[in-house]
Amino acid sequence: MLRPRKEIQTISDYIPGKSIDEIKEKHKLSRVIKLASNENPLGTSPLAMAAYRECAQKLHLYPRGSAPELVKKLALKWKVKLENLIVGNGSDEILDLAARAYLNKSDYAVGAKSTFSVYASATLQTGAKYKGLALENFCYPLNGLLKFPKAKIIFVCNPNNPTGTFYSNKVIYKFLQKVPKNCLVVLDMAYAEYAGENEPPLNRWIKQFPNLLCTRTFSKLYGLAGLRIGYGIASANIINTLKKIKPPFNSNYPAQIAAAAALEDRDFIEKSLKMNVEGREHLTERLQGFGFEVLPSSANFVCTKIGKRAAELVAWLESKGVIIRQLSSFGLPEHVRITVGTKRENSTLIALLTYLFNK
Repeated sequence: MLRPRKEIQTISDYIPGKSIDEIKEKHKLSRVIKLASNENPLGTSPLAMAAYRECAQKLHLYPRGSAPELVKKLALKWKVKLENLIVGNGSDEILDLAARAYLNKSDYAVGAKSTFSVYASATLQTGAKYKGLALENFCYPLNGLLKFPKAKIIFVCNPNNPTGTFYSNKVIYKFLQKVPKNCLVVLDMAYAEYAGENEPPLNRWIKQFPNLLCTRTFSKLYGLAGLRIGYGIASANIINTLKKIKPPFNSNYPAQIAAAAALEDRDFIEKSLKMNVEGREHLTERLQGFGFEVLPSSANFVCTKIGKRAAELVAWLESKGVIIRQLSSFGLPEHVRITVGTKRENSTLIALLTYLFNK
């Protein structure tokens, strides 16, 4: 019998959120609201869509592997050099490249247990070990991570998925100062735009900490999840190392052009952020009104403790056309993660919960 590498057999399958079409078909519904995968409920940046349409005449051509148009705009945004940036097929690919570039079978990486599963899967596929630490009061275990000085990679998710908890730039900076220089810190900031704090001075951080790699995505705020486009910011040494193992055409041309356009769409960005703040506050207040514990969130979702009947609630909501995410795969079986939707979507969810708990 043909068998895969032993390391591959230890990796758990990634469990994505259920799709709208899946729930429509299962429950014979005409309309379904998806509040499970932290996508932008306003859709895609109009400037990005226009740029995407203009790419149609060039789909027969290979993209430029370096994504020059996008990289130039990102360099201006972050005040870094071109050599400090790498574009990936989603930020997931940057995480994967980091693990493959720096981990040997004898190494280990550390991170949280209840966090984005790609940290563990990217580590395990190299043959290295992943040590997942328990959250500290539902926050990423920064203090615990420092107790592993021999770790080759430290994965930090800020804000953390799925809890939404967040550390300030000051706290992260102090943490970076304490990490050994021979350990790569992968700082995943997929939800950072929603945190409401000024962006960290990454141009200064990557100079002071040549062992830092920050990953960002266009999947959330910019509404480009379907195109799979993200990027990494780091020292030229780290970026050059990742480029050695990067597939030559890892990001497609429409994704590159749409992402570059999305960066310029200030109106869409501001509308998305404003809607998220208002919706997050409204959802938190109403969920607390039902007696649920809601964690303070700095992302575009809220994490709520339902209790032992969390899975039952998720299934009931799906039958009514609303998808939220139960967190068993994150090690939090009594919690759910609810993406902040539009006013109408949030109201639909709250109306269903009101019917269920007040009848």
